[in-house]
Amino acid sequence: MSVGWKRGGWRVAVAVTLVSLVATACGGGSSGGDGSGEPQSGGTLNIGLSSDNNGVDAAVVNQTWRTVARALSDSLVFYNPDTKELEPWLATKWEVTDARIYRFQLRQDVTFHDGTKLTGEVVKQNFESLNRPGIHSSAKTIVEGIRTITIPSEYEVVVEFEKPNAAFLTSLSRAHAGIVSAKTAALPVADRQKSVDGSGPFYLDKFVPNQQIVLKKRPEYNWAPAYFKRTGPAHVDEVVYKVIPEDSVRNGAVIGGDELQFIYWVNGKYVDQLKAAGLTISKTLNPATGTELPVNTSSKFLKDVRVRQALQVGLNRDEFVKIVSNGYDQVAKGPLSEANPYFTDVSRFLKYDQAKAIGLLEEAGWKTVGADGIRVNAAGERLSLRAPQDTAAWQVLQSQWRKIGVDLVLDPPLAAEANKKLLSGEYDIAYWYHSTPDPDVLRANYGKITGSNRSFLPDGTEVDKLLQEQNTVLDKDARQKIVDRAAELLVSEAYVIPVVNDVDVWAYQPNVHGLQAVGLDQYLYNTWLER
Repeated sequence: MSVGWKRGGWRVAVAVTLVSLVATACGGGSSGGDGSGEPQSGGTLNIGLSSDNNGVDAAVVNQTWRTVARALSDSLVFYNPDTKELEPWLATKWEVTDARIYRFQLRQDVTFHDGTKLTGEVVKQNFESLNRPGIHSSAKTIVEGIRTITIPSEYEVVVEFEKPNAAFLTSLSRAHAGIVSAKTAALPVADRQKSVDGSGPFYLDKFVPNQQIVLKKRPEYNWAPAYFKRTGPAHVDEVVYKVIPEDSVRNGAVIGGDELQFIYWVNGKYVDQLKAAGLTISKTLNPATGTELPVNTSSKFLKDVRVRQALQVGLNRDEFVKIVSNGYDQVAKGPLSEANPYFTDVSRFLKYDQAKAIGLLEEAGWKTVGADGIRVNAAGERLSLRAPQDTAAWQVLQSQWRKIGVDLVLDPPLAAEANKKLLSGEYDIAYWYHSTPDPDVLRANYGKITGSNRSFLPDGTEVDKLLQEQNTVLDKDARQKIVDRAAELLVSEAYVIPVVNDVDVWAYQPNVHGLQAVGLDQYLYNTWLER
């Protein structure tokens, strides 16, 4: 999970791609981040951030940089991006009964930075801590519906749900479900945003809001997943995330190579410049949802499905991709990314058709166009909708919808209030982005009975019944049929407006090796610096 739009200010932060990192060395014949050569220990890796996004704990708010959170904490299970299978991590094995009861056996050699041990009781406290007021991340949806958590032995934990939860294991692999110490789990929510004590290969040394985040290597770390093909501590001694808001300044710093060696979520318009400077460019495709716009079906004008459908087909996605990401993102073909194991193509409902959009609006009673180009209904009301960001991407939307007579007012909240505001219902059009490689992200985003209900669905909709049902089914083929129908309804009824599938672009100096994207949960464990 994540919120916002990235390039041009489109995404504020977070998310995850599960497609393996595709690294292309550019300039100087360097191998870049391919991990070749004999790894060298030591050194400081400096990474540029556009902002610090309100803290360091991804379990608390979605805006947190999960790349930071992932370095600090490990998960019970590991999602292998190559096989798309779940593998042991902090849990050595597990048993699943009816997608409802999950029994985990834990490693017995894991410690947190404060020296305390990983036990079943600590895992229990972690799960319980996620279901508290003030937790505004996707992690909260993971623990919804838990009936009991029991500890049969010191290194065993059993989670039983009220109803089947087929997505539970995959969800546990994400950074926002990273396991933290009992002390961190017990902290007030606001304090968790400032301090995290996890079992990861790095510990938090310093967090200066809006300036820097400093991580230091844990010499005792020795429980990495088998995927990394080694044990022991991380290679680099230190990772320093520096907050540099301006793209041009951040780009200049990584090109110079002294202040920064790595930046990510690069705006596509800068790629050629960075390539020419000899930097390695890597791309990954998000495997969950793309960037999409939940539509508030409870708002005054958007209760009418025809108005929502007009917005759906009044969006020129091809033009949007060219303008906003210089063609690097992919046009969305549905509410799930093509990299998602349960992707279904419903692009027939997303084809740009300005004439059809105008016809739908007129059919819905918006027949008159005012002097300012905005449609007016019989009651004299302007077709004006409110949105929570004012960025280059939103300005493209604003321009495109104005062509069909819709006024999009860009009125962003304070960053610290964003999650709460998006769930309050005060906006007509919002934004969202999810990153877990499972179709249950659709329930987590749009489900009403359980889920965030970001489109404010009324009671008893078919799509909500389907979103709830798919999470009770373990058989892939049977689950796929349910997901296909749910995706079709989400788009055809315009409960959500899919825009793009995000392709995340990284740029780094050729002496940086071993960067691995297991989602946007960026892994620095194997990263090393050639000196």
